[in-house]
This record gives sequence, C-alpha cells and structure tokens, in this order.
Amino acid sequence: MTREIKNLGQAARYGMFVRVGCRKCDKVATFTATDLAAVLGHGRTLPSLTFRCRDCNSIDCEVMPYEDDRDRVNKKRVIWRPVKE
Repeated sequence: MTREIKNLGQAARYGMFVRVGCRKCDKVATFTATDLAAVLGHGRTLPSLTFRCRDCNSIDCEVMPYEDDRDRVNKKRVIWRPVKE
C-alpha cells in the first residue's frame, strides 16, 4: 500500500514501524511508530526526528517508516523502546 506519511501520528495510526539507520556505520534500529509518537509527540514530522548512533556517536541518521509484511513468516527482530530523558 502506498501513501505519504507526514508525521508520527499518521504512522502510528497505520500501525507502522520506524527504521532508523546510521549513515556512517550502517547500524539499524527499529521502533514502533506508536512508541515514538507517545514519547516525541504525534505531530512531529519524520525529517525533524534526530537520533544519535550508539556505536559511532554520529547524528547523521536516516528515518524511514515502513509497514510490516504480515503475509510472510514473522521474522525475529529487535524492537527498541524509546525513553524520555
């Protein structure tokens, strides 16, 4: 399904995941959009989100929403939980 996701609230409404990838060291983390929206706010746009890589301490990260492919066998994945500091 193709649609334009403008903010975290929309991604959360559709039950999407948010993949954050470091452009420097290629580390990838996956969050649920619902968790991110609860901590960061439903109106936040995806380009306005800033993340810091735990491995290389870089802030050059790509944020990409995606839908889980429910028709295929569930893959094991680690879902990170955001916390408010």
